[in-house]
Amino acid sequence: MHTTPKKLVAFIVMLNLSVFAGCASTSDEMPYTTMDLAQPVEILHTVVGGHPSLDQPGLKLISSQAQLDMLGSDDLIGRPVNFNNEVVVLATLGEMPSSGYWIAITEVYQEGDTLQVYGMANRPGGDAMTGQVLTYPYCAIVVQRSGATMAGDQIESVEGMDPPM
Repeated sequence: MHTTPKKLVAFIVMLNLSVFAGCASTSDEMPYTTMDLAQPVEILHTVVGGHPSLDQPGLKLISSQAQLDMLGSDDLIGRPVNFNNEVVVLATLGEMPSSGYWIAITEVYQEGDTLQVYGMANRPGGDAMTGQVLTYPYCAIVVQRSGATMAGDQIESVEGMDPPM
């Protein structure tokens, strides 16, 4: 069977029209639902370090002194936290086999009841000279209490980078 270019063009046009038939919406219908816009959250205090009690990787939203005490370290934050007005976000890498691993929280945004936590988790580059010692990297930040009940992990994995200042 031989098709002429006019027949081929007509077929393509008809095919495209049939795909879009019935997709129109009336003026009183919303074609999509609107989402809450993310609001930036100010980081009031940041601490980076390592502590053997933080031997599991994860991201935690800590909203009470009791939760902070359960982590097993006397001073992870470096200052008193007023849990009436503040919460702590803790990002941990868990137990790592050498130096050169670090984690940093760079930005936080509130989306509904979730704090979206952005940052970087670094592992040493393949040619990096590192000390062969167990490390437990973490980054803790303090932010204003905002009604958030969860922390969303938006932390990027990177390799061979220097920690942010």
